[in-house]
Formats: sequence, structure tokens, C-alpha cells
Amino acid sequence: MPISFLNKNFKTILLLIILILVFYRSPYIFLNGRFVAEEGSVWFRNSYLFGPVVGFTQVLWGSGYFNLWANISSVFATYVPINYSPLVTVYFAFAVQLYLFIFIIFSKSNLIITNIDKILVSLVVLLSPVMVAEVWLNTLTSQVYFTILTILIYFQKDVVNSIFNKLSPIIIFISGLSSILPCILSPFFIYRYFDNKNSFNLKNLFAIIITTSFQSIIYIYAKINSLEFLSDNTRYILSFDKITNFTYNVLIKSFFGRDLTQIIYYKFLSSFNLHALSLLVIILFIGFILFSIKKVKIDKILFFLLLFFLTYSFLAIYASKMEQVQGRYALIPGIILIFMVFRFSQISSGIAKTLSIILILISLFAGSYEYKHNNIYPHFLICDNCPDWKKEVSKWKKDNTYPLKIWMYPTKTMRLDK
Repeated sequence: MPISFLNKNFKTILLLIILILVFYRSPYIFLNGRFVAEEGSVWFRNSYLFGPVVGFTQVLWGSGYFNLWANISSVFATYVPINYSPLVTVYFAFAVQLYLFIFIIFSKSNLIITNIDKILVSLVVLLSPVMVAEVWLNTLTSQVYFTILTILIYFQKDVVNSIFNKLSPIIIFISGLSSILPCILSPFFIYRYFDNKNSFNLKNLFAIIITTSFQSIIYIYAKINSLEFLSDNTRYILSFDKITNFTYNVLIKSFFGRDLTQIIYYKFLSSFNLHALSLLVIILFIGFILFSIKKVKIDKILFFLLLFFLTYSFLAIYASKMEQVQGRYALIPGIILIFMVFRFSQISSGIAKTLSIILILISLFAGSYEYKHNNIYPHFLICDNCPDWKKEVSKWKKDNTYPLKIWMYPTKTMRLDK
């Protein structure tokens, strides 16, 4: 294949490779669909039984926020034969991931500049250990992909007449109505507008301010009425155990993955107290930031990534369930941390640049190892004794009180009788 052809079609080829990797991770889900837990037992059930008005407006009060994307997908899933309804939610979730990769590869950014940058960031978002199976092709957790999109939009270049310029305020609006996570960035978008008053920044600002106001009302109402206690687990607490868990799942596992981290710990560090080890890692991290403070002050992108990391880290520790800061709760601070190292590699030279690139490559290798077959939660990715949806529907049609089995059965089922 001529080099000129590869250069000319680089972005398209990269996107096709990413899509092949995406399909490789879960061909069964792409071909058969699935409902995951509340995606089926709450969202689809309510839309199916009570109609589109309830479907579009439903709120799971225990979570304390409105999830527009889950609502929309559940309503659309009722407009196809029920045998194919799970495919609708799967492809709604995939649509968010697809747009994220398109944005990384084709948009103009102050963070993602060269073709190498596009490859690395695409692979980080796809393969890094923080991109856990829990959030894969699930509309309830599409919010993490929307949040990554909102972060990248913050560093987007203002290119007149670009399709991405026109779409970004819409993406921010949908993101903000699908989770509190993107709304956390509203103060930064306020700063960006006043730092550079143009139409693009103003539209983004309006989008995030409107959605933040709306989500704040939902959250405050849930808190005042103690509705968050309707959920299965307690959240919104702070503890040292959470900080220790955060240290493992964000500061360490983001780069070394689960298996490599545990090999290092059990072979060399198991005699040490976990809290003491966590404190040491945090001190080393703070020391590294202080050592790099000149670069942080000079480089605006690195400075804001650090602020984003600190903000989302506090949110992850505060809002995660019980004593666990893992899974989707660790994802956003983890991905920002990798972006910080990536940015550090862009603006550094010599050994600092080399070490940064090595750290990113270790993260990608560790994530590749856990991407499918060595994942600790393969049941989120493959059909491991999963229910056959069409057979479940057939049983339900004979007896509408039959609880349909959904992922992850046997802990989750769905009833479609009122």
C-alpha cells in the first residue's frame, strides 16, 4: 500500500482500526444486544409500561441526577419489536463512544495535535486500565464517555465553520443532562469564556450553565428529601479507607493495571501497611507535582488538567459508594491523570519525555492485557452463561408475570407486568 495513500487516509484508517478493536472486545453484545441491571429493570421497564412521557422524564432518585441519554435510549427501545430492544440501548451507548473517537481523530485540538497524538489518545481512551468493563456499551455509564468528551471539548480549537464547533455545545448540553460529572467543569467554562469572549465559548458556556442549573435542582431536591437513601449503598462520605482505595485504583492502577500492580505488591510490598503505602504514593505524587510546578505554571493545558484531576478526584472519593473508589468512579480522575502524563511528554524533553512515554506505553500494554480475556469482570464483555433474550421474551409472552433474566443474572431480572 503506497505511503501517500496511508498519509492521505490516515484518520479514516485509524478510525477503522479502532472500530475493529471495539467490535473484537464484545462481538456477542453487538450482535445480540443486552440490558444491564437498571438499564432494563428500571429505565426500559418504565418506558415500556408507562410510555414515552414517563420514559423521557424518569429520574432514579437514589442516584441524585437526571440521565437524559438513558431515558432517550430506553424510549427508542420500546419502538422496535421487544426481541430487538436490547440492541437499541447497546447502539445508543456505542454512538457516544463512536463520536468520542471521531472527535479525537478528526477535530482540531490544542491537546491532540499530531497524528501520533491521535493514535495515543485514541488508544488511551480505548485500552487503558481505567476504561473498565463496567462502563462498556451501557447507556447508564455512557456518562463517563460524555465527560471525557466535555474535557476534550475544553481544549478544542475554535475553527470557524467546523462541524465540531457546531456540535460541541449540543454535546455539552446532552452530556450535562445525562450526568453531574460534566457539570463539574462549569466554572472552567466560565473562565474560558471570560478569557476569550467569542461565540464558540459563549455557546459552550450557555450549554453547561443551563444543564448544571438543572442538575443542581435535581440533586438538591434529592438531598433535602433524603432520596439518595433509596439506593442500595451509602455514598457521599469521606474516609481514609476511600483515600487508600483511590490511591490504588487511580494513582497506581491507571498505569500498571490490576495484575501487574498486584504482582508487585504481593511479591515485594505485602509486609507493608496499605494505608502507609498509600500515604507514601500520595507524597511521591505531590512531590512530582511540586517538582514540575514550573511546567504547570507555564503550560495552561497541563495546569487545567491538574485542576480537573484534583476536582474529579475529590468527587470520586466523596461520591463513590461505600468505601470503594473503583470502576466508573475511578475512571475520570484516572483518565485525566494519563492525559497529564501525555501532556507532560508533549512539553518535555530528554529523560522526562522518555519516562512519560514509557509510562503511557506501560498503561497501554497493561490495558491491552486486561482488555478482553484477562479482564476481572469478563461477564460485562462476553456471554458467560448469559440469558438468551429471545428465549426470555418467549417465556414472558406465555406468562407476563415471568421475571425476564437480564445481565447480570441471577442478581438482576426485569418484570414487565404492572
